Amino acid sequence: MRFIGSKNLLLKNIEYVINQNIKNWQSLETFCDIFSGTTVVSRYFKKYFKIISNDLLYFSYVLQRCYVQNNSIPSFKKIKISEDIIKYLNKDKKFENKDYNKFFVYKNYSPNSSSDRKYLSNNNALNIDVIRSTIEDWKLKDKINNNEYYYLLTSLIESIPFVSNIAGTYGAYLKNWDKRSLKKIQLKTPEIFNNERKNISFNEDSNNLIKKINGDILYLDPPYNSRQYLPNYHLLETVAKYDDPILKGKTGIREYSKEKSLYCQKSSAEDVLYDLIKRSNFSYVILSYSTDGIIKEQVLEKMLKNFSKSTYKKYRFEYRRYKKDKGINKKKDLYELMFVIDKK
Repeated sequence: MRFIGSKNLLLKNIEYVINQNIKNWQSLETFCDIFSGTTVVSRYFKKYFKIISNDLLYFSYVLQRCYVQNNSIPSFKKIKISEDIIKYLNKDKKFENKDYNKFFVYKNYSPNSSSDRKYLSNNNALNIDVIRSTIEDWKLKDKINNNEYYYLLTSLIESIPFVSNIAGTYGAYLKNWDKRSLKKIQLKTPEIFNNERKNISFNEDSNNLIKKINGDILYLDPPYNSRQYLPNYHLLETVAKYDDPILKGKTGIREYSKEKSLYCQKSSAEDVLYDLIKRSNFSYVILSYSTDGIIKEQVLEKMLKNFSKSTYKKYRFEYRRYKKDKGINKKKDLYELMFVIDKK
């Protein structure tokens, strides 16, 4: 899934930093990914550690529940169908005699009498509504448990970007249809890794959660610029919650004033990061942060050195700029800073 600030290309770098600075790291127990996003870091390190994951976005929590907490593909014993459940949900849907006004995604995110928005084709929007309401109905009727519920939601959420008529995020839709958006949506089977440990996921403010957890390695990948994540991924958030929110503006963004991250504001980013590290009860802290970030490099250096007991190391990894970024100097070198300290 395309995601702002994804660490998919830096996973080996994170492992290198751990390997170079933490002795006998593979004997440690717990790795906490407290800004999990699409869970790529949690999934990568799940083969080594018990994972604690977290994110403020609910659709991220859905992915966490699927990939982090699940250690096997759910059985779906109460669903009486004779074929694979993903194949069943992928079957062509019939929309005749349906009340389209009840289809929230169709009504608000595809072009029709109620909306001009072109995030999704009519057919894909209708399919998403039918699949999403089916999953919810199974849950309400106790035909699926929580693990099965989040597994199916993940399959749906991860399929939507592949048919979305967007440049990269849901901050805006394209005026003309991209050819991928005209393809029929197809759910895929999530791949689950069993690490035989009791992993746990949260959907909380990181600075509140940090007071209640502890472990060995705390990995921090906070938002680094002023772009709030929820408005950029509002459609995925709405599909995940399916809560009929009041939408506003041309792009149909859900209300998010109470869910704004303080890490995206210059006036507060440094203070909340300092508070997070100060309150953390982990042996090691690894911080990833872009040289394009709100907090300056020298400020981060001073902050991390202040908390370090003995180990302190800084790395600079060249990083490819998000290709759809606009209004920035693309000739400027971009690096991912990575700090590691021991806190105990």
